[in-house]
Amino acid sequence: MKKLMGFQSNVFIILTSLTLALGLAFDLDANLYGLMMVLVFVVLLGVPHGSLDVLFASQTYELKNMSHWLKFIAYYMAAALAVILVWWLVPNTFFIVFLILSALHFSDDLNLSDFAVLKLSYGTAIISFPSLLFSHELINLYAMIIQIDTATSIVKASQLISAPAGIIMAVYLLNQKIDVRTKLELLCTCALFLLLNPILAFGVYFCVMHSARHLIRSRFFLRSFTRQAFLNALIFPTIAVILMGLIIWWLGPKKPLEVDMIRIIFVGLAALTVPHAWVLKQSNFQAHSKRY
Repeated sequence: MKKLMGFQSNVFIILTSLTLALGLAFDLDANLYGLMMVLVFVVLLGVPHGSLDVLFASQTYELKNMSHWLKFIAYYMAAALAVILVWWLVPNTFFIVFLILSALHFSDDLNLSDFAVLKLSYGTAIISFPSLLFSHELINLYAMIIQIDTATSIVKASQLISAPAGIIMAVYLLNQKIDVRTKLELLCTCALFLLLNPILAFGVYFCVMHSARHLIRSRFFLRSFTRQAFLNALIFPTIAVILMGLIIWWLGPKKPLEVDMIRIIFVGLAALTVPHAWVLKQSNFQAHSKRY
């Protein structure tokens, strides 16, 4: 596992460095085509890490027959639909809670379990750092999902939060107990969200760090399942999510393609993140993988 984690870490550091170099040299922007590319990569590389919830559930709840599976799927889908309903009823509150939960969820990516304050600051930086140099882009992005006044207030609050988060991380970088690789990962992540367009930064981080690392940890946590079962869990639920997203887009009110894509990314991920995080918590996955 350590070799795979090291390989994934190297890929993240190298790819992030290359993306930063290209972004600073050519002023990469998140136009419609860029959004489409991000959506494709998030679906193909990001969504599968949540597809493994079927194996986590099977291992945790001992789902042995069809009635058990149908019950689990019903609860999972009900939770996802409840999130979408909350967004529809109170979008501003939903969005603020989603950002907080995202910061907490992403904070588990690096091996920072022994440094609670640094861990929280790292997750906060992922959400808040884009507001420093890309406040205008971030307000426009959030305004596709919530009211523009609320979007502006969130971005201003993020700017205030980013300062203490950055200072805390800078102090911890001097801590010799934190290994060099973890420090490089932290620096790359901060640079990514600080210097690049938020959409591009999120696409790179979500696919190359968050999802990739989760897949590696999951393969070793779910040792009792065969490789074929692991692949099936990656493929078939992902196809189901894609079909569900297409159906929602087809039946829902039509807006400009850019707005539809942003909503699919944010609301879709939020709807799946809530039951996903619950399943991981019940399986005790984080306690098992915190060493890596």
